[in-house]
Amino acid sequence: MAEQPLETDDTIGALPHDVEEIIGPADVPAENTPTPRGGGNGPVVLRDRFALDTATPLPYFDSPSSKAYLAEDRRDLGRKLFVLICSPEIPTRVDSMRKQKTLDPAGRLDIIDWDVVFWPPLGQSTMAIIFTQPLGGRVMHRLARKETKITEYDVPRKLATPLTTILQKLADQDAPHRAIRPENMFFNDEEMTEIVIGENLTSPPGYDQPSIFEPIERAMSHPAGRGVGTSRDDIYALGVTIGILVLGQNPVAKLKDADLIRARLEQGSYAVIFGNTRLPLPLLEPIRGMMNDDPAARWDFNEIWNWLDGQRTSSSKKLPLDKAETPYSFLGKEYISPRSLAYHFAQKISDSVTAGKEVAFDTWLWRSLGNKAMSEAVKGVYHNAKFYSEGYQGSEDFISFNLCMILDPLGPIRYKNIAFMPDGYGPLLATEVLHNNNIPFATEILSYNIGQTWLANQHPPFPGTSDLQKSLEALKGYLAIKELGYGLERVLYEINTNLPCHSPLVLHDYVLLIDHLLPAMERSASTADTNQRPIDRHIAAFIAARFKEDIHSHLKALGSKARDTSIIGLLRMLAFLQSKLREQQLLGLSSWIGGLLGPAINSYHNRITRGDLEKKIPQLVRKGSLPELYDLVDNAERRKEDISGYAEAKDEWLAAEEEVQDIEGAGDARITKAERAGQQTAAVFSIVITLTVVTVLMIVQTW
Repeated sequence: MAEQPLETDDTIGALPHDVEEIIGPADVPAENTPTPRGGGNGPVVLRDRFALDTATPLPYFDSPSSKAYLAEDRRDLGRKLFVLICSPEIPTRVDSMRKQKTLDPAGRLDIIDWDVVFWPPLGQSTMAIIFTQPLGGRVMHRLARKETKITEYDVPRKLATPLTTILQKLADQDAPHRAIRPENMFFNDEEMTEIVIGENLTSPPGYDQPSIFEPIERAMSHPAGRGVGTSRDDIYALGVTIGILVLGQNPVAKLKDADLIRARLEQGSYAVIFGNTRLPLPLLEPIRGMMNDDPAARWDFNEIWNWLDGQRTSSSKKLPLDKAETPYSFLGKEYISPRSLAYHFAQKISDSVTAGKEVAFDTWLWRSLGNKAMSEAVKGVYHNAKFYSEGYQGSEDFISFNLCMILDPLGPIRYKNIAFMPDGYGPLLATEVLHNNNIPFATEILSYNIGQTWLANQHPPFPGTSDLQKSLEALKGYLAIKELGYGLERVLYEINTNLPCHSPLVLHDYVLLIDHLLPAMERSASTADTNQRPIDRHIAAFIAARFKEDIHSHLKALGSKARDTSIIGLLRMLAFLQSKLREQQLLGLSSWIGGLLGPAINSYHNRITRGDLEKKIPQLVRKGSLPELYDLVDNAERRKEDISGYAEAKDEWLAAEEEVQDIEGAGDARITKAERAGQQTAAVFSIVITLTVVTVLMIVQTW
């Protein structure tokens, strides 16, 4: 009788005796296995080759952040494939996809192809990744059904050798796996002889890992902020995975996550997870070495190969745990380790800040713990906070950050109840800003130099410190500029190279590459409010981060307060994109922008020119060419002629005005001159008459 596929993906725990009742039948697809069918709209085609069946889910291949469906290669119908449909809300690892595609698939699921597709069940586009089906099902489920067993003798050949080989290849490409766990192991063949690692591409590094498979620093971090990590993080997870697969169960499955982390901090990870188990004697040293809580002392690939080759390996150097002679009581619980105290201090910020300045705490540090340097450092935090009481340095959040860093210098960055590793800031930022709207946390990390301060206090230096510091400084610079194309949005896309554009205009199109942006904006033109401009802060920042050409002048014009300059800047930038990306007709987008060009047209002085532009714009809109539309609206020659023509017209008007004034001024002068001449004539005439009268009178008198 054919076996039915497993429809649930249980977490790893202690396996009950009647496993059939709990986990269901084995998860092995077979030719005559009835496949669960769900609502769908038929196949989706990826790259004109692979048919993705929306109606045929394959839940036994699901990952925590993605769902599996049947896939078919139209060129090779005999290939057994499945596709993982990623959650559009979670960043994927496209860079790792490219790197893995070039590697020999031995030891891992073989990635066939990937692309962004429209997925009808989601009603939007998202990332789809195609893999070859492993024919033997999940290893842990087969073990649970007692259909196979992994013994100490199987470990070197079946587990350690193939997994170490692929992990080393990934490390050589600077792309650690970061998803090593028993539930992510498959039998690649029906005979269950070949074990391969499952996918690690559908979510950020460490995002889907239960904390038991993360080194303690990353286990304490927010899942989105665990960071890229290094091969030593994979080696830790490999050690835990080997132990659980050999035992057939998780020995600490019943412990709550917080209790497990506290116990690991105070006793060590190996002691807590496997200290009370009966691991085979030959595996004790390898697993202990791979699980060393000190990354520097943890086994590397050379030591694993030495063990596999039968060479004598040095005993694992156990990191000495910092413990106090007497416990410190905090909120009703007692702590003997400063690391475990820091873990809980970070969760109770106000209480921890109050406790940190009490005499009892200082006494515990330098007497019971015997760490005078730590005591002095704590006093320095409060002295500094008092000096900067009006600034952020005096806030409880900043004091708590420093307290936790002093108590647990190897622990993650802890700020405002959120813990993260510096190389995990990007995915965490996306989560906090886009999904939790936690803007203050995101901006303060950069503005207050939280990451830089933590990195400067790491001894030995954190891997990649120099590059991380440069990145944080550059991001801080982007954050400080509030114009379009910068700010927090620019930070998001600069640090998350695999994050799609989150503008509401194109969100459902999953715009991952700059090449996808204009087609998505073209599609949005049919439903968007065309009275608004087809750009926002997200689109401007996405272009600035993803487009490799210099668009600084375009952004400056776009951000102008003058409406005509701003709309011309928008048209110029999008025209530049269409030209450089060689995008064909953009009828909808051209029409949208064409309807907004009023201020640009009115910026011309010549009425005839404005009328001519208004007539020609609809013709170019129908061609869908933004470069031609821009050349029409802001043609250099036309603009020069308009400016010079306006200047000439202005000069002519001024000359005419002067002439009119001249004429009007000359008439007044003639009137004045005539009046004066008349007055003079009248005066002379009066004098003549007077003289005549006087002369006549004198003659009469003489007579």
